[in-house]
Amino acid sequence: MIRDVTVIDGTGAAAQPGMTVVIQEGRISEVGAAASVRYPSSAEVIDGAGKYLIPGLWDSHVHLRDLEGTLPLFIVNGVTTVRDMGSQLPNTLALRARIESGDLVGPRIKTSGPIVESASWLGQYVDLMRAQGADEEGVQKFLSTRIAVADTVQARQVVDSLIAEGADFIKIRHAESPEVFATVGAAAAEAGTHLAGHYVWILSLEASADGGQRTVEHNIFPGFVSRTPAQKREIFDALLRNEVYLTPTLVTNAMQTAPFERAGALAADSAGVIDPRNRYVSGAIRASWIETVEMNAADEERPPPGVIAQMIAGSNRFIVEAREAGVRILAGTDSPTTGTFFGFSLHDELALLVSTYGMTPMEALRSATALPAELMGLSEELGTIEAGKRADLVLLDADPLEDIENTKQIDAVIAGGRVFDRAERETMLNQIEEHVTR
Repeated sequence: MIRDVTVIDGTGAAAQPGMTVVIQEGRISEVGAAASVRYPSSAEVIDGAGKYLIPGLWDSHVHLRDLEGTLPLFIVNGVTTVRDMGSQLPNTLALRARIESGDLVGPRIKTSGPIVESASWLGQYVDLMRAQGADEEGVQKFLSTRIAVADTVQARQVVDSLIAEGADFIKIRHAESPEVFATVGAAAAEAGTHLAGHYVWILSLEASADGGQRTVEHNIFPGFVSRTPAQKREIFDALLRNEVYLTPTLVTNAMQTAPFERAGALAADSAGVIDPRNRYVSGAIRASWIETVEMNAADEERPPPGVIAQMIAGSNRFIVEAREAGVRILAGTDSPTTGTFFGFSLHDELALLVSTYGMTPMEALRSATALPAELMGLSEELGTIEAGKRADLVLLDADPLEDIENTKQIDAVIAGGRVFDRAERETMLNQIEEHVTR
């Protein structure tokens, strides 16, 4: 039980001071004014005076790979649910089973499994990887999180197979043709789930939305800012009528726009001198960061960081207008892409949503609580602080509505009713640091 706390319940309602939240068997059993809530004398009481309680946070775009014992970083940072957007499905499902059994500390996982790709694009990209010096082990590792689709027959087979194996939704990155895309979207809908993915270049955003794509990942919309107001209105109307969410993953842009020398120094900073969070990055992820920076620096066709920054700025302006039109935004990080950190980076993303898109802190909080639960059909279970819902909660030392950066000021995390206090979370960090540096 958390007594005399200010509750920010995630519904969008104003903060409620002087509240008590009772938890029984992993669920919230009561939320009410501290003076009116009764509880057993044997109840474990957390003093919430001067503190703020928010729902457990979601990171709506991660890739669960190369973990090497770092999965608890999400819980340490109050991220109690993640949306895995491309990984090896058997491994991810095994992780989920261990978390659910209590054998492993980690977030709730919703996963797409491998990413659906155009067969021709995938073949060309693998050829490019080899031409740029990638070894066969690296190529096979890349392919293990992709699945090639060449035609409509294969599209339906792949979707049916992924859902049967345990995927929660389907992610697409490239499509061989509009017909293949339409088949993937239809098959996902028929299976009772949805399609998520990148902006698919061979289609308009309106066609993607009408074809069943419920989320568009990353802020990559070149040229859209130059559309006429009427054209933009058509796009926004399509996104709204299809209840499409945008997940801009702003935090990934820092390394894309940094000079190669700085990016290289950050990627190699295993001791955490430049950024202390580097102490919790697995060896495999760090190696991939360094390789990525080196490949980008050697790619003569890659636009320089300044040009990439201009492209991102244009896409950001488009998303600002989409938000103003009412399109919903989700908080996601694309961790562990270069320079992003499991758990930690979600807080950076929330701050960027406020500073880049003009969101209020309340809107930013909802982008990482109520809205992702809504997308995933879990509003009855997660996303807000209400009686009957699962007890995924974060207790903060400072008011996140005053300053969104205060989501970093964590006193305790409650995941499925289990309390991770400050001391236990510090112990977890020490264990992770020791494990990744062995």
